[in-house]
Amino acid sequence: MAASLVGAAFTVAPARRVGRARVSHKRSSAIRASARDEASSADAAPAVTRRQALSAVTAGVASLAAASPAFAGMFDGLELPSPAPGDVKAKREINLPKLEVDPISREEGAPLTNGGEKGRAQQQYLKFIEPIINENVDLPFGEYMRLALHDAGTFNVVGKKNGANGSIRFELDRPENADCKEAFASIERIKKKIDAVVTQPISWADVIAIVPHYAARIQFAKDYYEVMGPDDPNYEFLFVGTNPYLGAKVRIGRRDADAADPAGLVPGADATPEELVQWFKRMGLGPNQLCMFAPYLYKGDEAKGVDLAAQDGTNRAVLDQYASQRKLGKRAPGPAVTIIKKFKDMTDNCIPGGNPYVGGDRDPPYVEYARIRGGGEIPRVTTFGAFPGSADLGSSKFAQKVRGDR
Repeated sequence: MAASLVGAAFTVAPARRVGRARVSHKRSSAIRASARDEASSADAAPAVTRRQALSAVTAGVASLAAASPAFAGMFDGLELPSPAPGDVKAKREINLPKLEVDPISREEGAPLTNGGEKGRAQQQYLKFIEPIINENVDLPFGEYMRLALHDAGTFNVVGKKNGANGSIRFELDRPENADCKEAFASIERIKKKIDAVVTQPISWADVIAIVPHYAARIQFAKDYYEVMGPDDPNYEFLFVGTNPYLGAKVRIGRRDADAADPAGLVPGADATPEELVQWFKRMGLGPNQLCMFAPYLYKGDEAKGVDLAAQDGTNRAVLDQYASQRKLGKRAPGPAVTIIKKFKDMTDNCIPGGNPYVGGDRDPPYVEYARIRGGGEIPRVTTFGAFPGSADLGSSKFAQKVRGDR
């Protein structure tokens, strides 16, 4: 091949200057044509592996050596590695250090984590106790709502004093709370069930405020399926506003009082319409909340509360609006969503010191902390819900997957 090049005649085409480069017209055309040919060949050719390409290069070099003595012996001893069975590349093993989750104190962990992480940990806790609540609800939701109203009903929006703090457990002997004893006994049973399986007991204030959400949702679903049939798939879509994790996201983290709130702040059975209006106004609530609660104010007598509220002109207009919603029937989410939304207004706002979720609680309940090391993790502090096994929820999902040992 090399010998054939000796004495060969070459013709150089006239060149033109482009910038600082000299480019042959014919050579440029030849390069472009060659590029097009190579591109079309590449499109038509099957995919070639790296090993196949290397074999082809070696074979070409060997042919070159055979054709010309000048290259003879240059590639002696060249060997390709033997291909693995099936020409399949062995998978590299992932060898991560063991994940270490070391619990740390609240004092150390709380300053090193943000509010979003703490909020997620509390929602993990809430999700964990949800089945316990659902299994032990044994009263109509209106009974639990009345108990929650009487617990929060001592709240004074001026000064943000008293309110939803679990103090009703010290106030059941008061005449205005006589109709709350049955609901409190049910709440007490639910709380004992929860406390038996978590690592941080739930507060009285929280369990009183959140159980009505689940009790109402149970009743709403029952009413809906009675009308629409048990196989109707639309309940979750229509009643999203009653879902404690979506439209009506339940907040937890209320603190318990260690003594009773002042007496005389919750109207009794002989309350006048004016006293009911003033009661809700003192709590920072209005006609919407009062009219929603009206059917549940008095045990076994829904009409009494509605009739008293309707004696106020503003309340009457709101009650008419609610009545028109109820005419839609048990298959309509409107009344259900209204009940949950107005109930949530009370339980989230009538809290001693004000709503703790604005600005975040730096040291919320139901949150535990740990320092995570290894397993592909950057050393960090994580949060997780206060129940057994929840540390796994706070560690890396990727690390859990590749380790496969937790």
